Amino acid sequence: MATIEVLAWKEDYVGFTGWDAHARTELTKRLRRAINASPSEIKSLVRQIRARKSVVLGNVKDEAVASLRQILETMGAELNISPTQRAQ
Repeated sequence: MATIEVLAWKEDYVGFTGWDAHARTELTKRLRRAINASPSEIKSLVRQIRARKSVVLGNVKDEAVASLRQILETMGAELNISPTQRAQ
């Protein structure tokens, strides 16, 4: 598991290209696959991301980190990704 933290959003980000529209629609699908959360929690995270707020996505499945990173960076996010320490 990993943690993805959205630190900031690029100020000079243009956006609104065909790929950006795809990223916005793809975001919800990828979040559903990446984290174990209720549908209402995922909707709340999507709203915060679309509003360009700082967000922390915890317990992201390792296999989904690259996918989420790609979408968030496409939307203009500056990220910090760190592995979650496993209890032993």
